Amino acid sequence: MTTTTTMLPYKLQLEEGEKLGYLDDPCPVEDGMLQNPSIRYIVTILDARFHHRPEVFVDNRSFVYYNRANRRDRVDPDCYAAFGVDAASVRARNGYLIWEAGKAPDIVMEVASPSTARHDIGAKRELYARLGIAEYWRVDPTGGRLYEDALVEERLVDGRYSRIEGWLDDEGRECARSDVLGLDLRWDGAEERVRISDPETGEFLTDLVEEQSAHMETLAAYDQERRARQDAELQFQDERMARQVAELRAQDAEAEIRRLRERLRRLESD
Repeated sequence: MTTTTTMLPYKLQLEEGEKLGYLDDPCPVEDGMLQNPSIRYIVTILDARFHHRPEVFVDNRSFVYYNRANRRDRVDPDCYAAFGVDAASVRARNGYLIWEAGKAPDIVMEVASPSTARHDIGAKRELYARLGIAEYWRVDPTGGRLYEDALVEERLVDGRYSRIEGWLDDEGRECARSDVLGLDLRWDGAEERVRISDPETGEFLTDLVEEQSAHMETLAAYDQERRARQDAELQFQDERMARQVAELRAQDAEAEIRRLRERLRRLESD
């Protein structure tokens, strides 16, 4: 007996998924390769920063549902975080349902692409303000060609977003502080990337790739130092052996001189 599997249309699959309680209905994301490096960096840093706190939920490109009566009313931020929620329950639900979590996310970050920038500064911005999301950050990996700036930082004030006042660091990087995260975000124009730093230490937070790169650099430096020590030891041994050879040759020469002198003395006595 042959069993035939029929692929259901996307709409029917989604409806069946909803009947089963499975809320994730991902759609293909355009321009993902342009956005992904920034998104991966931000999410990795935030995951590492808050993983030990069960009341903090961090995720990326998953749906935030805001209309209990219609599950199709949802938005998929590039990255978002919520504080004071049951992170495990949210993740187990496979969707951030605001009415179940008890609040909207506290911060949302969008990374620009040609196909999404217009929505990020238009409809999405209005929606995030309406949902009461305290901070809205936008990162433009092109350095500002898609948004008005490479790094845009806004805080919700009286229901409207207002630009967060930033500063320039000693290297000329644009910086702003997130009160929600307790972290500083900086745009590194030289590397054309966003960086996140600890305001207490001023040090940049590193993701796994950077940590591995730093580890490899440390190993390379250690190996170079070890080779230098080995070369110095070999040079020392070579010089020591050269001195010993010279001393032996000097001793042989002195012995030969003594032998010749003794021979000369005998000849003279004869």
